[in-house]
Amino acid sequence: MSLPHLLLGMLDAPASGYELKQMFDGTLRHLWAAELSQIYPALKRLEDDGYLSSRESPPAKGPARRVYRRTARGTRRLRQWLGASPEMGPLRLGYLGQLCCMAETGGCERTAAFLEELRDLFRGQLVKYEQVDAEWFRLHPGYPDALPPDLFHAHLTLRAGITRVEAAMTWCDESLRRVTKRT
Repeated sequence: MSLPHLLLGMLDAPASGYELKQMFDGTLRHLWAAELSQIYPALKRLEDDGYLSSRESPPAKGPARRVYRRTARGTRRLRQWLGASPEMGPLRLGYLGQLCCMAETGGCERTAAFLEELRDLFRGQLVKYEQVDAEWFRLHPGYPDALPPDLFHAHLTLRAGITRVEAAMTWCDESLRRVTKRT
């Protein structure tokens, strides 16, 4: 998945770069992380390529903000991306790279501590995702099946995030049992 495509999808309603960052930090944190230092250059490129337009908007308070809107060309580009096959990019998980090289520590003690710490990090992610799920449940009667299409599809991605983290925690537990047998 590319950040520009995701931004095009997020701009079904006009938004500022800061508002987009809030979406990444809130409802999208289970599938994509983006910093303002990535968002603003991507928005500029999308605008330069004719996929977005922007205007300065007077703020309720604070400095003026630039609000971005998807153009018809941007909508066509988004739909082209959505009509393509599912994207499967290269997997880059730093913790697996660390684990792969863990033999360098000379024993399984560090491996066990590493896996316990990793499981705790996953547990923290799971708590956050479940909080989002609980908030959506609280705000939307008939959750999740009666959600409007945009929120229903966001819910599907949230469930993927929850399931992925639960599987990672299961893997940590399994790995810890195997490490324990070696010590």
